[in-house]
Amino acid sequence: MHRFLKTILISGSLIALSGCMSGKMSPQQESSLGAQQERQLLQKVKLVRSGKYYNAVRNVGSRIASVSGRPDFQWRYHLVNNPKTANAFVLPGGKVFVYTGLFKYAANEAELAAVIGHEVAHALRSHGVKSAARQQKAGLVGALLQVGMSVAGISKQTAQTVNNIYGQSATLGYIRPYSRQNETAADSIGLMLMAEAGYDPRAALSFWSKFSKHGQRVPEYLSTHPAPSNRIANIKSLMPQALALYQKSKYRKYR
Repeated sequence: MHRFLKTILISGSLIALSGCMSGKMSPQQESSLGAQQERQLLQKVKLVRSGKYYNAVRNVGSRIASVSGRPDFQWRYHLVNNPKTANAFVLPGGKVFVYTGLFKYAANEAELAAVIGHEVAHALRSHGVKSAARQQKAGLVGALLQVGMSVAGISKQTAQTVNNIYGQSATLGYIRPYSRQNETAADSIGLMLMAEAGYDPRAALSFWSKFSKHGQRVPEYLSTHPAPSNRIANIKSLMPQALALYQKSKYRKYR
């Protein structure tokens, strides 16, 4: 059998086996994983535990959690003292971290709600767990491809070339498109969450417009996030639906 054909057959069988990795976890498993990661992170970061930014994160987080439909999640919100970093992320099971640097762009609670709604949406859809499983699949196939080439007796130089091509293809064609899909889904779900929680969804447009100027822009296909213009277009397309939820929100009476 030709050694390249042997490699293809071996790799194809291993790819099929790797398809068994679904990335599905029970809510209890996600909560346990998130709590473990949370404990580790809390040992490495300095938190803000008072003040207007702290109160804003807690207020917004509480309202969005109340409309999330997941009372079984142990929602927790942390404000990290890092004014140079404009970032936020969520751990499995609903542990949200917001960096103080984000307030360069979030001028009020409504704009902050666009961010927290986005992160809560990631938790609701288990994006972190599923993305990790996807990366694990890609890594497993890459490792098994190396084994297949070794068995087939392919030269080190050729094997390195194949590995490089596979790595780039897996990243650009498998991992990053999935990440961009997740980001768009989080924008969409987060927009509805903030609206239902009584925050004007139009604040999402103002926040993401400002935030789009943050950091260095790269072509969309190289990025884990959608292009700013596509992100804004998606939010605009959903605005009528979000405004309808906003008008019905029980929280508007508290404004």
